[in-house]
Parts: sequence; C-alpha cells; structure tokens
Amino acid sequence: MSTNTDDIIALNQLAYRYAHAIDTTDEALLAQVFTPDGRMRVYHPGEAEPFIDLSGPDLASVPRTMRPAHLRTMHQMTNHMVEVDGDSATGQVYCCARHLTLDGKSALNVIIRYEDLYRRIDGAWRIADRKINFLWDEVHAAGNSAFEGQEPIR
Repeated sequence: MSTNTDDIIALNQLAYRYAHAIDTTDEALLAQVFTPDGRMRVYHPGEAEPFIDLSGPDLASVPRTMRPAHLRTMHQMTNHMVEVDGDSATGQVYCCARHLTLDGKSALNVIIRYEDLYRRIDGAWRIADRKINFLWDEVHAAGNSAFEGQEPIR
C-alpha cells in the first residue's frame, strides 16, 4: 500500500466536506460524501453494537435530525491518518463535535473517532463505510458573555 500527497489531500478534504455537510445540514453535500451504498454506524463508548445503523438514501436523515435538535454544531476534524491501496483506502480521523443547545446556554461536546473505508469512484474519493465511535462527552456553559460590553476593535 502506498499513499501519495494528492490522495492524502483529497481524503482530508473529504473529511472536511463531511463536517461541513453535518454542520450546515446539507443533505445534498452529505450524499456526495458517501458512496451510493455508503453505511454509517454510531457506537456509544465501549459498546459492540451500534445504536444507529444507516445506509444509502437513509443517510439523508442525519441532517434532518440535526437541524431541529441544536442551535448550531461545529465538527472539528483532526489527526486524519489514511492508507491508500489503489481505489480503496482505510482511515481514522478524530473529531470534537460541538453541539450548542437550542437555548444557546450550554454545549454538548462529543469526542469521536471515525474509522473509515473509502472508495474512489470516477476519480473522486467517497466514504463507503464509517464507524462513529463516541469516546466521551462533556457539557459546558456557553454564550457570548465574554464579548458583551466590549468596544469594537478598530
């Protein structure tokens, strides 16, 4: 197996497009990130069986579920490691997924490890299978109080 720079960049961009699709609840973009038969499974910490298992067109339900549940989300991707073998690849990427509650007063931060299988279709990398492993979560106070009353910077 070998990994060239162009593949690394393309797979990194794929991870960022996934995050952007989730954060903007963009169903069309999410569909472009996965293969047509793509699969996504979500696991609670230490569990062997997923509590969510979606594939193909059912993946469009993810943005529909996120949209009414949170005021905003921010998925920050990091530590993306990939191994490419022709038109297939495996990878792992870490994520801190921040979810602002509807009242804007607290944030649920979920630390995630994605385990991925990728497939190149017509020259473009797509996610064929994604295991979403929740590692832990944190709840924090949130708001804009640090900015209230400050003079604009000029």
